[in-house]
Amino acid sequence: MKRIGGGAMGEVWSATDRATGDDVAVKMAQGWAATEPELVERFEREAKLLARIKSPFICSLVDAGRTDDDLPFMVLERLSGETLEQHLEREGYLALDEAGRIADEMLQALVVAHAAGVVHRDLSPANVFLHRTRDGKTITKVLDFGVAKVLDASAPRTGARATMGTLPYVAPEQLGDSARAGPRADLYAVGTLVFRAVTGRMPYGDAQGTALVVLKREHDPPSIDEATGERWPAALRTFLTKTMARSPSKRYASAEIALAALREAVHGKGPALAIPEKALDATTTLTGRDRRSRKSRMT
Repeated sequence: MKRIGGGAMGEVWSATDRATGDDVAVKMAQGWAATEPELVERFEREAKLLARIKSPFICSLVDAGRTDDDLPFMVLERLSGETLEQHLEREGYLALDEAGRIADEMLQALVVAHAAGVVHRDLSPANVFLHRTRDGKTITKVLDFGVAKVLDASAPRTGARATMGTLPYVAPEQLGDSARAGPRADLYAVGTLVFRAVTGRMPYGDAQGTALVVLKREHDPPSIDEATGERWPAALRTFLTKTMARSPSKRYASAEIALAALREAVHGKGPALAIPEKALDATTTLTGRDRRSRKSRMT
């Protein structure tokens, strides 16, 4: 086994499954974390959730259990590539067709997860992996169901009275009480991710911390046209407006409906879309000179 990553609560090791010969990743809790019941419960709950949701767009569980030292572990499929966070840091922004493909596969993953009664609650670029297959294709894989919620009245409340997730991508109803997050909170995160990917900036600009919390609670985000000073395809504008609506009731009713709307936004007919050569920062709007130097990113 070779260590390939990790953090404060756990480590990830590469290994080979002796039974199948497949490359796998072993996620193991740190020794100190194993003495914290809440962390152990979260670790083991993630394994149980992964066992009930099967999708080509979700990192799959191979096995789970405890070591001889009583440390919980999970054996997962081994991925090759990079996170969407790393990809965006390098590229700045993405063409609409690439961002659309990633979001399409994320929504397909959510269709399966939500049908199984599971809400992710922490969809962000760091938890989306762009997996390169052996035949050279790239497949989106949703990672880390560690703070996921089970939509079951008999299940214990997870994350009650606490905000779980990555703040820029967290839905307003999650703020202060992530137990209130339903499937539409995941759709909010997907919309925010698409906005970030195609514009190179966040919906609320450079707002952070308390300022961002206030904006999320009290205001809908600006439209993509308002935020960038550009006119975007109407179907994309509608998709982003609905997925990122402050009120859950104004968002798409399901991942299936959002997926159909996304496909219309990406593949439907609309005006040609051009994006500046440089990704916009948190405050930039385009000048006439910028507009003349744009290149098309629709294809």
